[in-house]
Amino acid sequence: MDDTFYLHQRGVIDRQYSWERYFPPLDQAESSRVPRRVGVAVLDGDVRLSRPIDWYIRTADYGKGNRLISYQSPRQFLFSIYEKIDHPRRSWAEVLERYEQDLEAQGATILAGRIPVGTANAQGRSYFLKTKVPGKPPYDAFSHEVVVRSGQRVLLVQVVHQQDIEATVDEMTAVLSSMLVY
Repeated sequence: MDDTFYLHQRGVIDRQYSWERYFPPLDQAESSRVPRRVGVAVLDGDVRLSRPIDWYIRTADYGKGNRLISYQSPRQFLFSIYEKIDHPRRSWAEVLERYEQDLEAQGATILAGRIPVGTANAQGRSYFLKTKVPGKPPYDAFSHEVVVRSGQRVLLVQVVHQQDIEATVDEMTAVLSSMLVY
């Protein structure tokens, strides 16, 4: 099974635990292309972002060495943030080489890669990926993945979607560009 494209229930969602904290400075009003967004702090406050109000948490795990949070959008895509084990002082070349080796080992095809992007306070490199999913019949899964690096940590932002992302690209871009990584 390909862990890059399937989000497993690694962390049990505990309804008594708050996986995100409200962060009002990142609240944004609805626009013609993006729903109203609420500011939240996730991964114990190490990441803050402005997410659409109608996203819900699909899975989360804040265990040491494998922190993640994954959201489900009603517009048919998943938005996940994984903390990577790469040290933030490694060069971009080292971080990306390791990431690309992981993709190759998992059988993913890089359709476009190493595209520079930015969050509100960090750098990133974006990839567009395709993988074959065994099934009856087999089908292709597509994702955008962004390796994000700040002075403190390396993250992987993964957006799994249908091949046509026209309807959701503004929403994904708005969330990524609001992201603060500490």
